[in-house]
Amino acid sequence: MLFRYPRGLKNRIVPLIAATFGYTFLAIAMYWPVAILSYVPAVPDSLVPGATALALSQLQEASGQYPLWQPWVFSGMPTVGAFSYLSGLYFPNVLFSLFSLGGMQLQLLHLVFAGLGTFLFLRRAGLEPPASFFGGAAFMLNPYLSAMLVHGHGSQLMTAAYMPWMLWALMRVVQHSKLEDAGVLALIAGFQLQRAHVQVAWYSWLLFAILALFLFVTLKAPLREKFRPLGLIVLGLSCGVAMSAAIYLPASAYAPFSVRGMAGGGGGSAMEYATLWSMHPIELLTFIVPGMFGFGGITYWGFMPFTDFPNYAGIIVLLFAFIGAYAGRREPFVRFFIIAALLSMFLSFGSFFSPVFDLFYYAAPLFSRFRVPSMALLMLYLSIAGLAAAGLGTLLGSRTESLHRPLRYASLAFAAMLLIALAAGGALEGWLRSLFPVPAVSNFDLALMVNRVRIQGIENGALLLGALFGTALLLLWLGLKRFIPFRAAVLLLGALALGDLLWCSVQVVYPSPSSLRSASLVPEDAVRPAFAPDEVTLWLARQPGTFRIYPAGSLFGENKFAVFGIESVGGYHPAKFSRYEELLAQTGNLASPAVLRMLNVRYVLSLQPVLHPLLEPAMEGELRLASGPARVHVYRLQGSLPRAWAALKAERADGLDAVISGLESPGITPGTVFVSPSSPIAGRTFAPASVKILDRTAESSLIEVSSEGEALLVQSEINYPLRWKAEVDGKPAVIEAVNGLLRGVVLQGGTRRVRFHYDRTGFETARNVSYGAFGLAFLMAISGLPSRFARRS
Repeated sequence: MLFRYPRGLKNRIVPLIAATFGYTFLAIAMYWPVAILSYVPAVPDSLVPGATALALSQLQEASGQYPLWQPWVFSGMPTVGAFSYLSGLYFPNVLFSLFSLGGMQLQLLHLVFAGLGTFLFLRRAGLEPPASFFGGAAFMLNPYLSAMLVHGHGSQLMTAAYMPWMLWALMRVVQHSKLEDAGVLALIAGFQLQRAHVQVAWYSWLLFAILALFLFVTLKAPLREKFRPLGLIVLGLSCGVAMSAAIYLPASAYAPFSVRGMAGGGGGSAMEYATLWSMHPIELLTFIVPGMFGFGGITYWGFMPFTDFPNYAGIIVLLFAFIGAYAGRREPFVRFFIIAALLSMFLSFGSFFSPVFDLFYYAAPLFSRFRVPSMALLMLYLSIAGLAAAGLGTLLGSRTESLHRPLRYASLAFAAMLLIALAAGGALEGWLRSLFPVPAVSNFDLALMVNRVRIQGIENGALLLGALFGTALLLLWLGLKRFIPFRAAVLLLGALALGDLLWCSVQVVYPSPSSLRSASLVPEDAVRPAFAPDEVTLWLARQPGTFRIYPAGSLFGENKFAVFGIESVGGYHPAKFSRYEELLAQTGNLASPAVLRMLNVRYVLSLQPVLHPLLEPAMEGELRLASGPARVHVYRLQGSLPRAWAALKAERADGLDAVISGLESPGITPGTVFVSPSSPIAGRTFAPASVKILDRTAESSLIEVSSEGEALLVQSEINYPLRWKAEVDGKPAVIEAVNGLLRGVVLQGGTRRVRFHYDRTGFETARNVSYGAFGLAFLMAISGLPSRFARRS
């Protein structure tokens, strides 16, 4: 099967055009509200980063440079280093911007791109157009990709879209061993890495490595001749990695300082983090009965913390995959998919099947930094799609007389399954109900409703399973008996399989009210309040001076304030500073007035009235959120420290817990800060000083300090020693870590000017590397054009 690629332009272009139209039709039919009515996801994973992205866009337009620091979330943190605001570093967006495509339209485009990549890969592997089209459609319609699109995980979807293209590019390099193919591989690898979902890209490269091993083992060529394609592969991948330098060099530098860096540090907590969302092997039942463990949301009762969709492949797709695996078991292409499917399945089990996962966790580079082992199922979905395409191709080309016996056995098995279901149906329902955990709901009636929906999901899924299996047997029987052409029967069976996948994805995207799940897609107008001004944000934006806010309770994770330049000690981001995460954990999300004052918090926002001697009512107004308007009480925190001040004494404190205890101590002397016992300023006293902020931007600040003796300037900004630098009167100065996470600079007496600035040199160098690598990859990709034109002329 391997490398039996069609000859002739017509045999290649016409099926490709037809497949493009077919996948586009499927995408529009599935997501017509997105494609036509501009619906968008109204989910936190989409709205929260959307607010930050809008704020950073405004900052880039105002400053004229790519923003590397966001001051509005968690008292400040990196952008690119924390995988935020990366759309400007994804080179294809330059082309997409010419057509004014929105974010959701781009995701639909990548969904079609995923189907086309699978189609071309399967064609390169030797499958006929109908089978290849089926494989591409099976991959792009799987519920995992649908859930990514509607739940705000666009980077996952777009990174996954390159997975089959990576395999296609590899096969081209091995088959032709041309520099232009290495250039195409470099472009695909680079673009995939620029979409910046490292875990999905890692799985994609794992598939790439497995296929490369199969290809080189089965390639019938002298060992010496294998070095050329191997060298081209290394060149292409290296160039692709270099294309993403602008993202991954800042990210790798920031990783030791972030919570994601904590995950790779080893130990029990790191392993617990890495194995979150492990899929229990018994949940493989959802691949044939989607509601077996609830369809997601409140009805889910499986072993993961929560999920919004079932992992479903469909009985007909799995039957095709089984046929493809059995019939092509001696083909390297089929063996690759079998090995990839088994490996991805074992990896997805995570802590429920530790031997395979532990091997990768302790031995594979970067793997220990990932969580959500079930994400490995993306490889399984692609493998199942490939095997199912091979199975469909096998049936299309098989001799009908060889299928009578398997069909007879399958019919007997189906009949036995029906008898067992009829005989044990009532007992099985009672047993399943006994397994249901108590739903996390507020009243007994709602709990009964949840369990009723769970049972209905299992019953409907079992009925669907039986109906699909029976229809498949009927279609094959009609074909074998020549009531309809056998090829037509197989194609109808393939269409039924795709309809089944489409049905499941529709349930994920457009849940019915009876499913107890809310719809994720809403009209664009419905989410505009999440980014629109209101009484609270307008009032806060008018307040003079530099300050932060503390959104208490459920408002803590809100990023809307960033759109209006309001800096918060809260917010949401999965890659915050690890030191800040530790502070949140030890103070109950900053529920400490002393810590809030240290962080320059002037206003506290609460949905409920608060009585506290340090809180003075400032205003009450409406805060418009995507979930609806909320009445918010705003209080002024008394005794809040300014953004920059002069400390009088530096006491020793070993660890952040000691710092917090010292700050909260009733006997603390005003002007006291805490430093590490090993700090050169530990135990020293300093002169009083006047502090004035002369200029401030997101990535720099200029402060004037006047004192009669040695002074200690403290800036209430997060200390990130790798990138934030200080100069005193134009000369480099050392930044001391103060109070566990702030910046401090020791100054000699007199009037001094201190400039803090974010060091952009690493990013600018990395971006130049990305541009250069892209130019090289492009030249490599078009290197064959002159010789082609010469041959034609």
